[in-house]
Amino acid sequence: MKLQSLLSLLIPAVLFVACASQQSDPREDDIDARLSRLVQIPMVFDASGYSARDKEFLKCLVDAAQLLHEAYLNQIYTAGIPLRDSLAALDDPFAKKLHRLVVRNGGPFDKMDHFADFFGGKKKTPGRGFYPEDMTKEKFEQFVAEHPSEAEAFRSAFTVIRLENGMLRAVPYHREFEQWIRPAADLLAKASTFTDNASLKKFLESRSRALMSDDYYESDCDWIDLKDHDVDLVFGPYEVYEDELMNLKATYEATIGIRDKEESRKLEVYTRHLDALEQHLPHDVKYKRSIKGLASPMVIVTDVIRAGDIATGYQPVAANLPNDPKVQTTKGTKKTYWKNMMKARVEKIIEPVGREVIASDQIEFITPQGVFNFVLMHELCHALGPQYVYGTRDPVPVSGALKEHYSAIEEGKADLAGLHSMKYFIDKGIISREMERVHYVSYLASLFRTIRFGTTEAHGKATICELNFLWDRQGIRLDPVTKKWSVNFDRIGPAISGMAKILLEFEAKGDYDDANAFFRQWGGTPREIASSLENLTHVPVDVEPVYSIIWD
Repeated sequence: MKLQSLLSLLIPAVLFVACASQQSDPREDDIDARLSRLVQIPMVFDASGYSARDKEFLKCLVDAAQLLHEAYLNQIYTAGIPLRDSLAALDDPFAKKLHRLVVRNGGPFDKMDHFADFFGGKKKTPGRGFYPEDMTKEKFEQFVAEHPSEAEAFRSAFTVIRLENGMLRAVPYHREFEQWIRPAADLLAKASTFTDNASLKKFLESRSRALMSDDYYESDCDWIDLKDHDVDLVFGPYEVYEDELMNLKATYEATIGIRDKEESRKLEVYTRHLDALEQHLPHDVKYKRSIKGLASPMVIVTDVIRAGDIATGYQPVAANLPNDPKVQTTKGTKKTYWKNMMKARVEKIIEPVGREVIASDQIEFITPQGVFNFVLMHELCHALGPQYVYGTRDPVPVSGALKEHYSAIEEGKADLAGLHSMKYFIDKGIISREMERVHYVSYLASLFRTIRFGTTEAHGKATICELNFLWDRQGIRLDPVTKKWSVNFDRIGPAISGMAKILLEFEAKGDYDDANAFFRQWGGTPREIASSLENLTHVPVDVEPVYSIIWD
């Protein structure tokens, strides 16, 4: 179908695309190139053997997750919804390609290409749908300074900022997105009647209430306390990656997973050492806290479905939640590992990337276990380090102090503190010493995977700084002849600990200006790294899970 014919069929709500310049209209070769960066992986879950009651339970969760997905789309780019639906209605090969890309990104902006628009010629605002379109950091801070009684509501992770009758107002999520959140809450309450697991029932009931109050503390604690459950889920507003303006506003997401009880039990040994790991971190002792008594359960699950933030763009294989510093400092956190997503990432992305960029004598050190251990420690270390800025009279969350730099600093901290902490477990005999080289090389291959998401995405922004810093400190090397990278095993450890210390102290001090200078120094992409990335164009950048459930 000709492009103009395709555009003419789109419903009026999205006809703005027809007014875009010809240069900004979607070209099939551009769309094909973007889709070539993805490798589709079927994720089929067979529920046909479930009882009628268990099927009803699972269907309630799936339907609720889909409602959260719609709420998420309204948070980030409302116009993307009619665009998606219009494309879905067209029986045309090109429309199907566009639809696939719009679904993958939650709109017409490629999350793996610095949010470049691929359809419509529009530009995504840094404040997404959380703030008025003309809001700037300066305007936000000025308003808060002039209206201190509004500061808490404006800085809340669970409000949007709206202009009403010429005045800025903080509107709670449960009001702004009630159309989707209320029925989702009702479905969670209904699901609670189909389970006999007391802890799961309690969580579903409290999360149902939390969705309609935006007070998640009780239900976050209930989620961490889940015991002997078969189904595990992430459900609510958590990550702030989409808020590029202030890095404050959380987006809705949902996952449903089937817990692997045996594999989950194997991880319990790591959680017994949390306080020792905190004290082992390389930054000044005065910034360290006691985390004795805090919970840190780990679960390994098979992914059944994803929705909201986690279903678009970068596909994580693990998470450490909740992000609320109050929960993290008084209750703890929970780590979730999606084993089917991990398997797909290693086989389809990391191993092929490693074969292209890593020196031939170190390729053998890239292993699934090495990647898993790196991810394991990354998530464990999200729970370590400062949660509030040190020395402030009133608690100031690190995320609020570091603003748009926080997500990248936190991702880099988790990478480096995790590798720094690996030595603790090796010295304790919990991890074999022979694994040390495996960890470092698997990590290096993973960095070249992550940086391909672009240096404006939080993980990619952290990664380019890690590569530049470690190269400068001779922890990694580039062969001038083969153009392949390798780990300098004599220097990598101190280099990792040194950068971990810098990032931890950014968080402890809440030093926005120093963090800004750090990214200016280390955030560029040298031609040598760019050249290595050019050699990866034939390797997919990320997996694209295609979920389906067999009910009968």
